[in-house]
Amino acid sequence: MSIAFSAVPSNAIASGVFIEQEYKRAGPPGPIPQRIAILGQYNAGKTPTENVALAITSADEAANYFGLGSMLHRIAIALFLALGASPIEVDAYPLGDGTGTATGTFTVTGPATSSGTIALYIGGVRVAVAVASGDAQNDIATAIAAAINADVNLPVTAVAVANVVTVTCRWVGLSGNGITLRQDIAAADSISEPAGVAVAIVAMTGGSADPSIATALANFGDTFYTWVVCPYNADASLDLLEAAGAARIDPSIKRPFAGVVGYNDTRANFLTWLASRNSPWTTAVPVENSPSHVAEIAAAAVGSCAVSANAEPARPFKKLPLPGVVDGGLAPWAYAQRNAVEAAGGSSTYLDAAGIVRIHDLLTTYVTNALGAVDESWRFTVTISNVQAKIYSLDQLFNSAPFDRAVVVDDDAVTAKSFAVSPKRVKAYIISLIDSLWIPEAWSKNRDDIVAGIVCEINATNPGRIDVLIPDIIAVGLRNMAVKYNWAFSPAA
Repeated sequence: MSIAFSAVPSNAIASGVFIEQEYKRAGPPGPIPQRIAILGQYNAGKTPTENVALAITSADEAANYFGLGSMLHRIAIALFLALGASPIEVDAYPLGDGTGTATGTFTVTGPATSSGTIALYIGGVRVAVAVASGDAQNDIATAIAAAINADVNLPVTAVAVANVVTVTCRWVGLSGNGITLRQDIAAADSISEPAGVAVAIVAMTGGSADPSIATALANFGDTFYTWVVCPYNADASLDLLEAAGAARIDPSIKRPFAGVVGYNDTRANFLTWLASRNSPWTTAVPVENSPSHVAEIAAAAVGSCAVSANAEPARPFKKLPLPGVVDGGLAPWAYAQRNAVEAAGGSSTYLDAAGIVRIHDLLTTYVTNALGAVDESWRFTVTISNVQAKIYSLDQLFNSAPFDRAVVVDDDAVTAKSFAVSPKRVKAYIISLIDSLWIPEAWSKNRDDIVAGIVCEINATNPGRIDVLIPDIIAVGLRNMAVKYNWAFSPAA
């Protein structure tokens, strides 16, 4: 075997020791590293650079940069709870203010005729207020405001005037209206309520428009975000998200993401909402009637799915938990109801026996193609993860030796140069990638059909370009089992 050296002189006569180093790929590129972008607003008094990525590694870091109880802090709490110890990179994109500040009220009537605990919930977070027998309504209101302000992680601040407690969203915009105000969610809450006290709740209102996410999305640049947490589910924001997603699958960018939003209204309204969306780049996660904010639902879903995809990018996102997300307390969806939602491009969730909200199926809102025909190509969000993994592996392959400084030769060329690549050699590298990664990792199936269909050729008009066709056959997650069970009291004659 003849060893080819690039830097060792072939005519060396004088004694010497030469050690030439050259990078050689140890094996195929591994699975794509997951990376998450979160979009959200920050509190007054904080001064992050708007629309520019800031890496964070914990919810506490988010609180430091963006303010306690800020939208980005609340998103980070949900996200890192779902991520656990997984070393997945997270970048936060701070947005400016929208318009309109959301407020709501708790109006107390009393006095209390027994001691007890008022259980209020703000965005699904329980605020317990101790009440003594004989407490006047104004004093109870003051205690409620103090209890709310004592929890600095809440997305609101509170002020009591007489018997009315006004809560104000920490950020400005339409999404503030989505902070829920409720009482006695847990089964035991009402038992502990003090007699003689009533609390009337007026929902959050006053937010009118969310800030634009356009500049933040444009600033993604060359970073390969696999997931994007979008805190807004209004059409204006989702139009921008979907346009950015479509742009990032362009062959020159090749950085497609899965954009995720939350939803907590009724199933009927969710179906209406879905009718206006049709994109691979929006995945909507509904938890019907949940008191949790939609931004936190989206963050919990992204955290769990990113952990799953980091290990197995082709495995379906089923039964994954949404830690911290509070169930809406309604009856579970029947199969027909769930099927109707998924047929319309919606994901579905369920409450397990332990009281944890979990993903049942995760779908993009893409249902029909440009001609209006039903199109299954991007229906399930795992397809995006699968394609991301393939794009990443091909990108890593062709951006390293021998392709990084290659010379194009024809298939009949006789040369020992390692940097000389022919269509035949390109095909061999692709087959090696398929055999060492795509097939054994269960990303693809029908290996022989894929390999038989690969085409590699020098471009007819550009001699420095090799054109490649890879007819991949994606492995699909198991979604249905159909079993026919025949029974009788005696064997068939």
